Amino acid sequence: MDVACIGAGVMGQRLLDQLDRHDDVAVTAICDLDESTARSVAEQRGATVYTDYERLYRNERLDAVIIAIPSFAHTGQAITAAEQGLDLLVEKPVARTNEKAREIRAAIEDHGVISQSGYLFRYSSLVERAEELIDDRTISLIDGRYWGGVPGREWGRQKEKSGGGNVQLSTHVFDLVRYFGGDVERVAAFGGSRVNLESIDFEDVNSTTMKHENGVVSHVSTNCVTPVGRKLELVGDGFYLELDFTHRRLTGTVDDETIEYESDDSNEALRREADAFVAAVTEQDDTYVRTDYGDAAKTLELTLAANEAIETGDPVSLS
Repeated sequence: MDVACIGAGVMGQRLLDQLDRHDDVAVTAICDLDESTARSVAEQRGATVYTDYERLYRNERLDAVIIAIPSFAHTGQAITAAEQGLDLLVEKPVARTNEKAREIRAAIEDHGVISQSGYLFRYSSLVERAEELIDDRTISLIDGRYWGGVPGREWGRQKEKSGGGNVQLSTHVFDLVRYFGGDVERVAAFGGSRVNLESIDFEDVNSTTMKHENGVVSHVSTNCVTPVGRKLELVGDGFYLELDFTHRRLTGTVDDETIEYESDDSNEALRREADAFVAAVTEQDDTYVRTDYGDAAKTLELTLAANEAIETGDPVSLS
């Protein structure tokens, strides 16, 4: 399996570190606009360095490509990969606009390639264990939060480029809300900036409430003021579960039985995500994938709808 990586930043490097564990995977090319960054990542793998993704596609014979670039930077990287029959893993958020996401999704579907998105929480053993405990019980309420503080990257602090708190920061939590609760029918949201952080140009806190097509009610809050952590709470028929992704713990009760589970592997979800991609590509079996591009595009649509509700003050319906 010969792989290229477009985007040699933090997430690209983290994914490559996981692929390095596979003896049957060769990272043959690294592309980044910053040539020195691309070179430092490529040298340790004997990969060819590119600053132009189109040139990379012309020169390299590949099986798959990882696209780990900021959402605003998506142009033709994924579309060209699909047109060349390359399977692809696209980091989240998978685009900056719904229009671009639809364009990429159409290319993937038209050319029948395997796609996977970077929603790694779906691969967490906390999620897997919660699914086992809930089984076919009815979920009534989902409450999630991303209280992570100010984004570390400069572009992440600019709403035009990143999409702000919902699109860039809380996107993992919104994705899990959809994973457990199903597709969302209606969204209401409010944002505030009482602290008025000068380092970001969007709301420093916001709150989004959702009604799902199946009747589930959910809520996600985003906080850039105080870094605390990421959690998801599930309430339903005979159970309450709290998934704490910061401390890697699952706690709660099921039929009055106390639940306590903890993962001691900080890279567990990312490792499982990378392993799933390798298996899907080498076996040409997309059942390993827990969130393909089309599904990830729905999470993008949801977070953009939450932004719209904040900006307009009115609820937004999703078709």
